[in-house]
Amino acid sequence: MDNSKTILVTGGAGFIGSALIRHIIKNTQHSVVNIDKLTYCGNLDSLTLIDESSNYFFEQIDICNKDAIKKYLKNIVLI
Repeated sequence: MDNSKTILVTGGAGFIGSALIRHIIKNTQHSVVNIDKLTYCGNLDSLTLIDESSNYFFEQIDICNKDAIKKYLKNIVLI
């Protein structure tokens, strides 16, 4: 039985978000979708160790943009 889940992390290029994503990818079979606007505090370099993982997905989207979020989530069949 496959108990893996898809976890959505917003702000995953930040300090705490990137640590969470690295932990999930390294220690579980779960997939992670990282949605980040990439402002001054976002840094994708902190995710280089896992960015080639087949369980990691990144989208540069502003979470305040409701239409863009809705469109993305519909495309990945979460809603």
